Amino acid sequence: MKWLGGVVWIGSWYLMYFEITRWHHVKPSLAFNSDIAPGAHPGLALIVLYIACVAAPLVVLTTVAKQIHRNRAAQ
Repeated sequence: MKWLGGVVWIGSWYLMYFEITRWHHVKPSLAFNSDIAPGAHPGLALIVLYIACVAAPLVVLTTVAKQIHRNRAAQ
């Protein structure tokens, strides 16, 4: 889980960088950019990207914390 979460974490923030700097679907404040087209709404892929940007670090940090706790309990 730790490695998969790490890959998703890096990949999601890399894609978010492109969303902000290249594709301009997202503003630097991480708000959706509504200036692209009037009435445009974020698509499912962008919503999943936001979820991955939040969930992946939580998964990695939780897995690492559990691993540290198990190691300390074993000693």
